[in-house]
Amino acid sequence: MNPLLDFISSQFLDFISSQYRGILAGILLAIILVWGKKIINYFKNIANNRYKRKMEKNITESIQLANMEMGISLFPKVKLKIVNHKVSPEELENEIVIYIKKENKAFVHSNIIAQVLDTSFLRDSKRHIHPFVYDSTKHMTGKSIITHDMPLDYLDKFKREALRYYERKLDDLFLEDQFLTLIKKEELIIIKGMFKQILLQELYALGERMIGKFPSDQCQQESIELVDFLYNNARQDDYQREEGVLPPLDFNGVFFKLGLILVKKPEKSDLTNHFKSVRIIIKNRALSIYILGLGENTERIKGEFVDWLNLIATKNFNNEWYVEKTLERKIPKFQNKEENIPGICCVFRHKSWIP
Repeated sequence: MNPLLDFISSQFLDFISSQYRGILAGILLAIILVWGKKIINYFKNIANNRYKRKMEKNITESIQLANMEMGISLFPKVKLKIVNHKVSPEELENEIVIYIKKENKAFVHSNIIAQVLDTSFLRDSKRHIHPFVYDSTKHMTGKSIITHDMPLDYLDKFKREALRYYERKLDDLFLEDQFLTLIKKEELIIIKGMFKQILLQELYALGERMIGKFPSDQCQQESIELVDFLYNNARQDDYQREEGVLPPLDFNGVFFKLGLILVKKPEKSDLTNHFKSVRIIIKNRALSIYILGLGENTERIKGEFVDWLNLIATKNFNNEWYVEKTLERKIPKFQNKEENIPGICCVFRHKSWIP
């Protein structure tokens, strides 16, 4: 074979081979650049979705617990959406945004709670109640959802951090004396089982009753007086020492009409006086009566008291009144040195409470 031809052939083959390797390298590099990002994003999305599901489960359980304690679905089912950029409200369709790149999980948790309340809390009542009543009840509701009503000393590190971030969102409000006064009163109302079980329900019903009506200063003032009414009954013994009499058990305003029956331990042997109080409160044109009891009284309220209420609803009030629900709760050990104490709130409603 011709040496020159052999040389030319080998050079040509080397050239083709080198070009081929370059093309393969280019193709491989392109695959890595394109598919590598997709593979990284794929696994990143898996991790983010796991994180989203975990946060969604955690917060949904807290929301469901709050709804269960009230007996009404005041707070919505949480729908979370992961984003790494700002999204307009129109795109969200009532979903709550999680900014994955934020500092930590406690921050994200508090941010989601705040967004849930921003989008759902007492929307129909907001224009009718006093702004500080709205802000204080909203704040205490968020705090309650985060802490499950446990004192700070009993919170784990995560809940303490979530509460810290949540309170930072309201720094300006903490400079207002009236706001501070209201949240201090509502702290005691929560401890006595009157916050979610009574106050939030009455504020919610107000919004339902006031649809299509204009706000008024009188309604705003009554919302403040309602907080005071519950606060005075939450500290009944102190009120009696200060004033010389027990606080009134019925609130007969223009916009709020309700009564309380507090079944205490010394009175557990006889419910007759409480039955009389129910009739008096109804005579004063109440729309709701809340019967609260602790310990051994919970079973008597669920049994004897509810049976009597059902009887008079049919016999004396033509079924215009009805036992709507009984809300049970546990007072944890940190409020009592011996053991958890059962508590109950039986709700007796007039059918016009919410038209």
